Amino acid sequence: MSAGEAKIPEFVLTLEGDILGEDTPENREIVRRIHACVSACEGISTEELEAGIIKDMCRVMAQVVPLLESKGAA
Repeated sequence: MSAGEAKIPEFVLTLEGDILGEDTPENREIVRRIHACVSACEGISTEELEAGIIKDMCRVMAQVVPLLESKGAA
């Protein structure tokens, strides 16, 4: 690995949430992010995630929220 190259995190996350491998603040932050993503996607199938449902939902929300806000201001 060269001086400017970032080290790729190497660890295993168990089903219980334990980190097997190097226990570093960076790895803990990655595990925290994974946990947040899994929790946020509860009820959404893997196939839907792979098909881009989150991006689609964000696009729809970007269109709908301004309409709802303008209705509320009227």
